[in-house]
Amino acid sequence: MIESVSRRAFSSSSGTYNVRASELARERKLNIFNVTVLFLDDTQQSFQIEKKAKGSTLLELVFQHLDLIEKDYFGLQFTENGSPPSATNTEITRWLDSSKSVKKQVGVNAQFWLSVRFYPPEPCRLAEEFTRYLLCLQLRKLLLDGRIIAPRNTALLLASFTVQAELGDYSTTEHTNSYLSELCLIPKQSAEDERRIRELHKLHKGQSPADAEANFLEHAKRLDCYGVESHPAKDYNGKDILIGVTSIGIVVFQNNIRVNTFSWSKIVKISFKKKQFFIQLKRESSESYDTVLGFNMRSGRAAKALWRCSVERHGFFRLRAPRRRPLLGALGALAGVTAPTVARTETQALEDARRSRSSNRSFVRRSSSRNRDRSAGESPALVVTSSARGSKVTGHGEPPPRQAWSDAPPLENEDSDGGFLERSLALRVPLSYVDESESESAAEPEQDSQAVFVRLSAGPDGRFGFNVRGGGNNTPVLVSRVAPRTRVHLQEGDQVISINGKDVDELSHDQVVQMIRNTKGVLTLLVKPNAVYEPEETGPEEPAVCFVPLGSGQFEGDALEQSMLLLGDGLASGAALRQYETLLRRLPEESAVSKLPNNVNKNRYRDIAPYDSTRVILKNGPTGDYINASFINMEIPNSDLVLTYIATQGPLASTVGDFWQMVWESESSLIVMLTVLAERGRAKCHQYWPKVGTNPLKTSNSLTVVTNSEQNLGHYIRRELVLKDNGGASRAVTQLQYTAWPDHGVPEDSSAFIDFTRLCSQLRNHRAVIPTVVEEMTEEERILEPPMIVHCSAGVGRTGALILAETALELVARRQPLYPLDLVRTMRTQRPMCIQNASQYKFVCESIQAAYSQGLSQDN
Repeated sequence: MIESVSRRAFSSSSGTYNVRASELARERKLNIFNVTVLFLDDTQQSFQIEKKAKGSTLLELVFQHLDLIEKDYFGLQFTENGSPPSATNTEITRWLDSSKSVKKQVGVNAQFWLSVRFYPPEPCRLAEEFTRYLLCLQLRKLLLDGRIIAPRNTALLLASFTVQAELGDYSTTEHTNSYLSELCLIPKQSAEDERRIRELHKLHKGQSPADAEANFLEHAKRLDCYGVESHPAKDYNGKDILIGVTSIGIVVFQNNIRVNTFSWSKIVKISFKKKQFFIQLKRESSESYDTVLGFNMRSGRAAKALWRCSVERHGFFRLRAPRRRPLLGALGALAGVTAPTVARTETQALEDARRSRSSNRSFVRRSSSRNRDRSAGESPALVVTSSARGSKVTGHGEPPPRQAWSDAPPLENEDSDGGFLERSLALRVPLSYVDESESESAAEPEQDSQAVFVRLSAGPDGRFGFNVRGGGNNTPVLVSRVAPRTRVHLQEGDQVISINGKDVDELSHDQVVQMIRNTKGVLTLLVKPNAVYEPEETGPEEPAVCFVPLGSGQFEGDALEQSMLLLGDGLASGAALRQYETLLRRLPEESAVSKLPNNVNKNRYRDIAPYDSTRVILKNGPTGDYINASFINMEIPNSDLVLTYIATQGPLASTVGDFWQMVWESESSLIVMLTVLAERGRAKCHQYWPKVGTNPLKTSNSLTVVTNSEQNLGHYIRRELVLKDNGGASRAVTQLQYTAWPDHGVPEDSSAFIDFTRLCSQLRNHRAVIPTVVEEMTEEERILEPPMIVHCSAGVGRTGALILAETALELVARRQPLYPLDLVRTMRTQRPMCIQNASQYKFVCESIQAAYSQGLSQDN
């Protein structure tokens, strides 16, 4: 009765109460927790996820919030203490694992930062303008925070592109001398920095935000620290180093200088055990042992973090598809640890981009440059709205100002290589750096690609937006330049196999160009991506020349000062290195003598041999007249001086007699050695001199070598030797061994290298040689001037660097203009591959710049 009444009473009020639904709602509420994500434009957003949700759930919510298409390059970072990643934060920065629970990874302190996880080696291949914009924001943050170190000139150039993207074309009426003072563009920004940024900003007229950002990325990608995730460690000597993982392999930094590079093609296995991280290198054909390098990390967790980072980046950049089979860590035997896998690889991401056309939807650009007086929590006032039709700048509540970026029509007769390129101020030829050992064949990375079909529609002007080079004489047809709208489909360096179904192997360059011009509608190409490519020499890269001297639009001063200004600006803009890459590494001339059966084993490296026309010919060689050595003569203009050298490889055990015979016959009294005997467990040069106090070294050709003294002077060793023959004649020979140049990378101290070069110059015997054409000099004329004998391991890389440095110092001392590119070209006409890679060339140029600036300051 009571139950019936209660039901009626409850019913009479028309009330219901679903107990189970309320309990479920309460459980769902308890199982939901908030996470905060800070984005690259300094905005933040909170997301609600279930406590058991995996990382993939949160990542998908973030990517949907941003409408991010090319999401494979991005990830979410966090630290255990919740503090943001920075140069001073010693906490291990971790990436959110998409396959594990978010709560278990981050705990209750759910704070994340959206960051670029995998830096594209060629940003121009990104299909989305929005993706390139986010990449720019990331790099600007790293530069401002000091996590990426850039040379001052490069930092100023990058800052000028940032100003162009955010403020538009320079205007004398709107941009006063102090218009940059409120923007924080580079660390420790000074008034002089702002002046130089302003002069560079003037050179970018006409570039849209997308163009300026593309230029920013093309220069930023060449920084040594670009795309490097660094991990503090110690080497076997206990020195502090940073181990970085990149798309090309594992790199080692010391004092912010890259000292070693281990490319993925050279690495067999990566592993860790407790606090140690190991790299096992591929065994060379001449070796009977494995090379395993170990590094001491701060902790076992740090070693594991580096190992995971290495595995993930190798999988993303080198594999065609994710590898699902678990791999054991710690030398292949650490039970219970499986290698991480990536959801997708860069190959898959790029293939998707080729198959689909970029939407290039509208988005809002926010200034990444903080006002110096503005608190970090405030949003910048400037926003830039971008769409496929163009870009505009607006302020909050203000009418739109003048159009900052103009679309200049293409200039007539400006196209090259066939004339069907859509001109663009953002056009760039990509530059890729491949770390090389002394041997070219041992240093080239593996190329893994397959042919794909590309279909292009002509633009309103009837052009398809790319240029080609090559064709005929068995020369491959390569894509040489690509307009921005075509970069989604083609990249500089792609090899064209067929056009509209017709093979181009037998076609000349003109026939290829004509076939493309005659195509109406859709052009169908079969291309092989990432073909080996040497950019064509097309003149300076934008900005066209230089920092304009204060108060003048023209260069002031003598020819040397002008050449040094051009060199500095070329290094800052990247034009100097790009032009270096266009040089021929060797002449077509054959080195026939080096390939004779009796001479093949006298070459340390099979791909480095002297030209027949400039090789050193032994008169009384113990095993013949051949030695892997070349005469190099560097004429100093407007003087009677010719610097003479013999560039040679480090002697083998079987060629020590040939080496000393060459020293004796050339009458040289100075040997410069630019290598140690062994580097990373590999022989680089045989010890061709006896130790002090030991028995004399007797060669097979009746020469005797005695070492009288040896002094270790820090970065070099000086030895005094005596060379005698059986007839009683003798000669004093000085050997200088430079020990501070690593096998990979460049020396840490450029001033020490310059001082060493000056010492070599002082010790050589400068005899005046009547100016003549170097090619017409007879052998007798060469011998009249005792040459400096210079060698490293192969006799081209570091050897060429010293020859370039001494020649440049001589030119500076005589107030002659200095153009290093011409000097390298001259060297390579006498011995192939001199100055073997861009890092060596850059190091010597920057060393000469520093020496020149020091001389100016002393004069003042």
